Amino acid sequence: MSEKKDVHKHIIDQNLAAEDHAGSKSRRSRRSWRFWPALWIGKLAVLVLRLLGKKGTTFPGVVANRIDPDIIGHLGQGYPDGIVIVTGTNGKTTTANLLAKVLKTAGFKFAFNQAGANLVSGIAGALLEQARWSGSSRARLALLEVDEATVPKVCRQLAPKAAIITNFFRDQLDRYGELDTTIRMVQEALPKETLLIINADDPLVAQFGLNHHMVMYYGVERTPESRTESQETREARFCPVCGATLSYSLFHYGQLGVYHCPECDFARPQAQVLAENVHMEDGDIRFRVGVTSYSLSLEGYYNLYNALAALAVARVLGVNEREIERGLREFEAQAGRMERFNLSQGRVTLTLVKNPTGFNQVLRTVLGSDRDICLMIAINDLAADGRDISWLWDVDFELLGAEEHRIRRIVCSGLRAQDMALRLKYAGVKLEKLMLEPSLEQAMMLLQQERHAEDTVFALPTYTALFPLRELLVKQSRDAAGGAERQTLEASA
Repeated sequence: MSEKKDVHKHIIDQNLAAEDHAGSKSRRSRRSWRFWPALWIGKLAVLVLRLLGKKGTTFPGVVANRIDPDIIGHLGQGYPDGIVIVTGTNGKTTTANLLAKVLKTAGFKFAFNQAGANLVSGIAGALLEQARWSGSSRARLALLEVDEATVPKVCRQLAPKAAIITNFFRDQLDRYGELDTTIRMVQEALPKETLLIINADDPLVAQFGLNHHMVMYYGVERTPESRTESQETREARFCPVCGATLSYSLFHYGQLGVYHCPECDFARPQAQVLAENVHMEDGDIRFRVGVTSYSLSLEGYYNLYNALAALAVARVLGVNEREIERGLREFEAQAGRMERFNLSQGRVTLTLVKNPTGFNQVLRTVLGSDRDICLMIAINDLAADGRDISWLWDVDFELLGAEEHRIRRIVCSGLRAQDMALRLKYAGVKLEKLMLEPSLEQAMMLLQQERHAEDTVFALPTYTALFPLRELLVKQSRDAAGGAERQTLEASA
């Protein structure tokens, strides 16, 4: 254990020594005359939104960025403890919110784009929220979720103290292009003085450590779902160094696992933050890192990686183990990330689906219990979702077909409800168990009509269906809570 502590201390000391370099990069960007009107008009927009009872941060950021395109860099000068960014394909929002919970538990005050507004306008808006009228910040630290394609734009203006990289999977090819393009874009954008907190189990992410001198790895020993063989789609089949086919001794999911190249020295690096003894207990993920045991109230073992990334950065920032453990244990799922709603008919879990690997992990979580299943899947093809929905044919819906006897009902909704139903038909789900309903409200009503209270019930939307569906579930949850309260009062009377 003392050896691991020494590793962490060495990384922290390296990072603190590099802060002067990161700070000097921001200081070299002198505030121009454009900064002041951008700041003040942006702050006014924030104030107006508050008076109107709205929480949006994107609009103030849009306004400020149009006046001063360098507003992020200028505002970023006000954080003496630095800026932490979170990027990657899956898990950005959950990782950022997990870290935010731990930091709040430890008493940190920080800027944060909590709503997942991870483009330039949302990031600028989050920094404006914490900015004073003088241009200084009320917080010492900033935590920013950053879309992969936005990383170069952010890093042109400031040098993050630390960057979490979660994983890389194919996602919205019509927007990002091929995966290697996204990886190269992020890799080239991150400054050398930034500490990289990276997923050792994903070879596409681990390669970032080959040419970067400040790296901290996190990973998983194994989970109950780990296998020595896998039929899942893998984004990384070849060594990023020599091009040979990678060899795996263990698969966790997708291309994540224990790997090595038989032709060169590239292999899964040793993780300084390693989850061991991973298991489910009372609906929570339990695991150990070193001598400390942790509990995470989230479904799906893929969420373990999000917790490990948050844990690693918290250690770098000096948070003690007791506060990290408490923050992770008390974390509640954020909007649409395995978020649970208690309705009058029973529990519904809401989670975003957006690419094949992520969808596959959600399906494995759905099928993890031995109960009957009811699903509502809402697929849209608007710009934020990705216009090309051919990715649905790469999702392993055959997992549902193989457990068809447990399926009570699947309601297909959204703009591409018919395409979703067709895919499920070819996956082996019987037509009599499929229903088409483009309206989210009607689709949820149909889902609830057939279910039993003890069933496993999930609502799985893409981006643009997520928040409308969440608003609907929040309302139904409140109505259910109000009805239960009235019944209690009547019974006591």
